[in-house]
Amino acid sequence: MRDSLAEQPEGHRPFAARRFVAPSWLTASQPVSARLASHRERWVRVWKIECRQPPGGGDRPPPALAAVLAHAVFGVFAGWLAALTILFNPTALPGTVWVPLVVGAAVGLMSLASGWPRLAVLPVCVYGFAANWAYLDVPGRFDATVLTALRADNVIVALPVALLIGCLFGWANAALIAQLSAPGERPRSTG
Repeated sequence: MRDSLAEQPEGHRPFAARRFVAPSWLTASQPVSARLASHRERWVRVWKIECRQPPGGGDRPPPALAAVLAHAVFGVFAGWLAALTILFNPTALPGTVWVPLVVGAAVGLMSLASGWPRLAVLPVCVYGFAANWAYLDVPGRFDATVLTALRADNVIVALPVALLIGCLFGWANAALIAQLSAPGERPRSTG
């Protein structure tokens, strides 16, 4: 076992060795509205970076597309399991206590899973998790019979397909932009 982080391989940080540094939006030096606006701006940047320009996306588009899809589908799977756990509450806890515990546990497990290199980009996992709950917000979808059946309106069936289509459109968009912005020979106009 290595004693310090400096001796660890590059890019490797065990979960226990990660330090918590309070983000600037948690400090009390700014009014709450300014801190929240700053927080929203940061998340907008995270979505742009992780979903439109994934790590290695410019160098290796197909593996980057597969990585983004795997992260997002993992988030959908975690959300689906959380939804089933909420519906089949094995405790006597009221929903106002049970739901936050289940969602917190699911997000905590996604955070722990981010220690595995294949699921290291936590914001994309959270994106899939959030998309899961947006999908389940439609009336009739947050139902045990829907969530446990192999049907097109089941989130675990519909959302990965939608994410795949979205990723393919994003990849095609990036390829088209690269072709249109690439310097090339243009026909000369005569006249």
